[in-house]
Amino acid sequence: MMDYWENADHSWSEDSQRIILTPNDNNKAMFNYIQEIGYFKAHKPYFTERADLPSYLVKYTLSGTGLLLYNGQEHFLKAGDVFFIDCRSYQYYRTESTEPWEMDWVHFNGANVPAFYREFLRSGNNVFHTSAPEPLENPLHLIMTQLLHNQKRPNARTDFESSVLLHELMNELIIQKYQLNFAETDIPAYILEMQAYLTTHFREVVTLDDLEKEFHLNKYQLNKNFSRYIGTPPIEYQINLKISYAKELLRLSDLSVQEIALKSGIDNASYFSRLFKKKTGLVPVAYRKIGN
Repeated sequence: MMDYWENADHSWSEDSQRIILTPNDNNKAMFNYIQEIGYFKAHKPYFTERADLPSYLVKYTLSGTGLLLYNGQEHFLKAGDVFFIDCRSYQYYRTESTEPWEMDWVHFNGANVPAFYREFLRSGNNVFHTSAPEPLENPLHLIMTQLLHNQKRPNARTDFESSVLLHELMNELIIQKYQLNFAETDIPAYILEMQAYLTTHFREVVTLDDLEKEFHLNKYQLNKNFSRYIGTPPIEYQINLKISYAKELLRLSDLSVQEIALKSGIDNASYFSRLFKKKTGLVPVAYRKIGN
């Protein structure tokens, strides 16, 4: 790993806030943890340029405008925009507007943060515009405000609460970016019908072409919308049902692995065993030995 370096101009207002923290080793092992957190009204020539910082950064624009250069892309940031970046990669951001660039921000890390970051990046973009009409009403702002408040008068509960809030922050980033903030009543009827169909026919071989014919809709759109509302593509959803049924048979019956594979809708026992291990981390025989 290369050495951390940074260039910066700290032109922010007197009512801006910045708290630098040093979590202990035990908390770093247990929790999502804050490294730095703040609220800035940053006026020109405010900027930060750095690389090789072992930290993740979320920055949410409340007013004014900023510029972010990251991974070879240029992003102009306006009110309601948020970015989530891995600070080990080179980054440069600055105030772009004549008025101050007002923002919430938090540097943080933790054992499960890289997994959330990978999920956030599955669309390939570090920046998105949030869904709330007013930035100050957005849950992201409320969570980050609470995080900042908690650090001002810490107590024995603060690290526990901050870890939960950071988890909530990452959830909210993904929910808003991929427009998952819908009610159950918003799920289209055909998606629920497809879910019921797959649940009923999970032991059969069902392809996207079959679903296209059954529901008279383009298979790519079906796949996209099912993934959005149910959380996994339809074929993956069916495979998970097969594996869950196989788990039940392994634990509650004396059927052979080959018989269980067939009952689960997979006619190749070797493929079934490989798929089962991929999904559970155990081969079927080993899973069967797990005590109830």
